[in-house]
Amino acid sequence: MKALNIPAAWKGDELFNSPYWNYQFSGEEIAEIESTIHTLKESSNQSLEFNKLKKTFAGISEELENGSGVVRLKGFPVKNYSEEEVIAVYMALCGQMGTLVRQSNSDVSSQFINYIKAEQSNDSYKLHTDRGDTISLLCVRQAREGGENLLASAVTIYNEMLQSDPEIAEELFNDLPRIYEGENGWINYPLWHIHKGKFTTQHSGVYPLLSQFISGCPKLTEKQKKGMDLLQEIGQKVGVTLTLDPGDWLICNNHVVYHARSSWKVEKGEYDRLLLGVWYSPFNSRELPDIPAFRTIWGSVEAGKPRGGFLPNHTVPLDQAITEPLSEKEAYWLAEFLKSRFKGVESITALTSGRGLY
Repeated sequence: MKALNIPAAWKGDELFNSPYWNYQFSGEEIAEIESTIHTLKESSNQSLEFNKLKKTFAGISEELENGSGVVRLKGFPVKNYSEEEVIAVYMALCGQMGTLVRQSNSDVSSQFINYIKAEQSNDSYKLHTDRGDTISLLCVRQAREGGENLLASAVTIYNEMLQSDPEIAEELFNDLPRIYEGENGWINYPLWHIHKGKFTTQHSGVYPLLSQFISGCPKLTEKQKKGMDLLQEIGQKVGVTLTLDPGDWLICNNHVVYHARSSWKVEKGEYDRLLLGVWYSPFNSRELPDIPAFRTIWGSVEAGKPRGGFLPNHTVPLDQAITEPLSEKEAYWLAEFLKSRFKGVESITALTSGRGLY
């Protein structure tokens, strides 16, 4: 194994060298967003046309896939419109860069949007990725205290670990057991992989630990446990901490960037923290390894195709809402997953005194 010298291998404030870090939407771009809000109010079926934003979105997509893997955009007009209007235009704009994939089988209207607020959870999460090519977060309201985000380059963490603990770093390219909402309740999947020169990671921190509560699941090795601890330790050192302001739009490529968050003080009104989360598969996304583990977790491994998300191998395509009850088999394994997850998280939380799970 050797270190990767690529744009996605950044440390902390080096993100400020990216043209799309703290990118301020121009007056013309904001006008296009607001015009789209009015267009969508008239009809959600109208075709959308962009001029300035089309070029910006192309640059953002390039930065996410072949650059740093993360962008922070500022000035999204969230304060002058209702949440429903903001959600409609936000999802439409994400759709200009890729295909939105569902995150659940809840109400049809909310399968493609995640309301990140205290009613859901205000727990802290350790560095992790979501099961989508990208995680997109739009800040509508921010808490008065807490709610900071931590971002860290997975590539830099790999490079640093390769230098300090090469045997541990190499171990993370081998299969690790992790909890999974499919048959058997667990799956073997590498934390890191390099395919055709492209780095990819999938790490939902506590999931390998939760797999240890499932009968018949392989045991994590001491090297794997050490590797997951080092991932968090190194990420804290090489990452960057930020607080999203209302109107900030953060997008991360989950294949190369880990994200975390702190807990926050719960208040009502102006400081009732609300982020809108979308998962989408970019039109220019990387090809993934065509092996069973990746096909199981992602569904499609082809470049530019919808993948990941909730039940990626369901008969209903990922870009469509599930409107019928799950099959008996799917419902069973999803229930087993949630049962194991709840029981496991409860046990792990007791051991870690609640110091963040992911």
